[in-house]
Amino acid sequence: MRRHILAWLAGFCVLSIHPTDHQSIAHAQTAADYITLEDFADTPVDSLPRGWRWRSKDDDKPKLYAIHEANGQHYLAAQDTGHSVVLFKRIELNPHQYPIVTWCWRVDDLPVGGDERYTETNDSAAAVHIIASKTFFLGIPRQIKYVWSTTLEPGTIGRRKGIGRPWFVVLESGAEKVGQWVMEQVDIEHDYQRTFTGALPDDERTMAIGVLTDANQTRSFARAAYADFRAWPRAALGQITNYCATLSGGQTTVLSPR
Repeated sequence: MRRHILAWLAGFCVLSIHPTDHQSIAHAQTAADYITLEDFADTPVDSLPRGWRWRSKDDDKPKLYAIHEANGQHYLAAQDTGHSVVLFKRIELNPHQYPIVTWCWRVDDLPVGGDERYTETNDSAAAVHIIASKTFFLGIPRQIKYVWSTTLEPGTIGRRKGIGRPWFVVLESGAEKVGQWVMEQVDIEHDYQRTFTGALPDDERTMAIGVLTDANQTRSFARAAYADFRAWPRAALGQITNYCATLSGGQTTVLSPR
């Protein structure tokens, strides 16, 4: 067990070892105000995203991520052929003030047989990690992993056995929406309560966001894209439009609270 704990901690030392740019945070003035956590606008096309890092154990692995552009908007293209590299960006966000997080993603290839419940099939075409706090003992980050699963139904919540494993929440599943930009809207304060069974401390801050497209366990292939991460006050619910439609040229619509 001690070996597993040390391996996990070593993997996530990226949060303190690798320097990165801190996202400046402004206070919301109206219900519709939001904070841009990442829109990739300052990164040149065909480059790795600026301000993002990876775990130290992945230093020698190829980073199969690159900035692409659609309709004048930058997004992060990702694929995996078996390397499973997570990219992280350090942020400082009060989830009590900005509990609603939205982003755009698109899945192009699903890892065959991916099932996040088991280590031997733990691959996701697209995953967004939100690291919200640390445990008092050992200081292991608590994180929620939102996934587009190959096989699990939307709404599925689970956690693999082992110390420091993230809770996963399935937002999308299967091939029905493959090739389409989809906007997600999550309530990290609520999701923290229903996964870690306790409220976030009043002074809590998120530590990082992360993205992962992986196919290493199933020895298959995964391909996806990510764009425009935003954080909103709760008062914005019911007023958030589907801004992801601009990536594919569609019309915007207002999202219902989720």
